[in-house]
Amino acid sequence: MIKFNITRQKSLVQSTAVSRTQRAIKNQLTKSIKSSPFNENQHLSIEINDHPFERYFMRFFDIDEEVVKANLNAKFTRAYIENGKLTAKKYQFTDTFTANQLTELKEGTHRSFEKNSFIYRLAEKINKAIEE
Repeated sequence: MIKFNITRQKSLVQSTAVSRTQRAIKNQLTKSIKSSPFNENQHLSIEINDHPFERYFMRFFDIDEEVVKANLNAKFTRAYIENGKLTAKKYQFTDTFTANQLTELKEGTHRSFEKNSFIYRLAEKINKAIEE
């Protein structure tokens, strides 16, 4: 299970990403999100169920990790002041992808700008939510 948070503000990006995989996801998402939160705070909470035991056994038996599917749950919140009132909009995203994308990301060979990448799909959904 991979869990971490990203908070974006006017001139600051904070994160609880500690592992190499978490830092790689954070860096790829930060590059992929097109907006600059000038008058708002954005909070992204990501939870990935990567099925570590299944992935371990796949590597142990030299079976490709594409067989294992990882699940992504992301909660995105935008908070801003509108007409003198604090307003927050919440969005929830879910996705399923092959677990080998996480291994590639950890090794630094992941191509996050391809359309079948989970980071690309998540960034597109966040960008669409920001445009609303």
